[in-house]
Amino acid sequence: MKIIIQGYNKSIHKKNNQIIIKEKDNIIYRISSKRISDILILAKGYVTFDALSLISQNNIPLIATNKYGNIEYVLTTPHEDNILLRKKQYKISENNQGVKISQEIIKSKMYNQYYTLKTLNKNKKNEEVKKLRKEIKNNIQSLETIEMNDNRNINKLKNKIRGIEGITSVKYWKAVSILLPETINFRTREQKPEKDVVNAMLNYAYAILVSEITKIILSEKLDPYCGLLHSDLNKRKSLTYDLIEEFRQQIVDKTVFSLVNRKQITEEDIDKRTNLLKTKPKYLLTKSIMDKIHNKIKYDNEELTYIQIIEKQVKNIKNSIDNNEKYTVFKINW
Repeated sequence: MKIIIQGYNKSIHKKNNQIIIKEKDNIIYRISSKRISDILILAKGYVTFDALSLISQNNIPLIATNKYGNIEYVLTTPHEDNILLRKKQYKISENNQGVKISQEIIKSKMYNQYYTLKTLNKNKKNEEVKKLRKEIKNNIQSLETIEMNDNRNINKLKNKIRGIEGITSVKYWKAVSILLPETINFRTREQKPEKDVVNAMLNYAYAILVSEITKIILSEKLDPYCGLLHSDLNKRKSLTYDLIEEFRQQIVDKTVFSLVNRKQITEEDIDKRTNLLKTKPKYLLTKSIMDKIHNKIKYDNEELTYIQIIEKQVKNIKNSIDNNEKYTVFKINW
């Protein structure tokens, strides 16, 4: 079971073999540590030393984000048998194999953007959106033509991929701005929203997805900080941000667009003083994202939840790193 802690004045305690969640001095939740898969903190408060010890003993990943949706820290039990795998990971992050995987991941993202816009524009039939979709398809073809024959100019190849990805994302978000209701003040994608409920929702929901992917990467004994496409920067979980590209549209974007189109969350649900979501819409968004993550779809001739597909993709990238196998990406034509 995943535990999500939101709000203020929260604290995590231990009693016997239980994790106790309090709000101020009131117990709001208690659960056996054996039943907890991971803990995501989207709140302000503290964790006692005894609780940290119990969390560690049960190998429970604890991930905390700040109010802007960025991960502040990840606490996990150290792995003692992963050094050879991680050495391979570090090696391919600097060679042709890593760039090929990056190319496939970004191609998957662009396909998913293309088909998301197709779904959103199904009834509206907006001609400008159709034109932007065609341009995205052309960008996919440009990405496919990038040749990678040796290990020279790795950074140049990465920059080419990033460049095509960036251009495509501008077109995608322009199309989204056309398709969203006029009452929504969304113009373009921003990491730090400017009185914009859609960007606030996206940032918060991506943070939840980042925590899910990071947890699985750690469970497979890979290093979330060593990416194949995203640059290695201090505190950036670059491998997580590589893998999230395959799932942004299906899990987060479509959920956010649905909530906005159904007017379940509106511009009134953003706090104009902080540009952050208010408490009730934040709870609704969290529940919607978690429901989506555990929703089953037919994929690869199986009925799988999105979290199972993410687990499958992490295992795929692990096999690609460890055994030099071809990496097969996640994409859905809908």
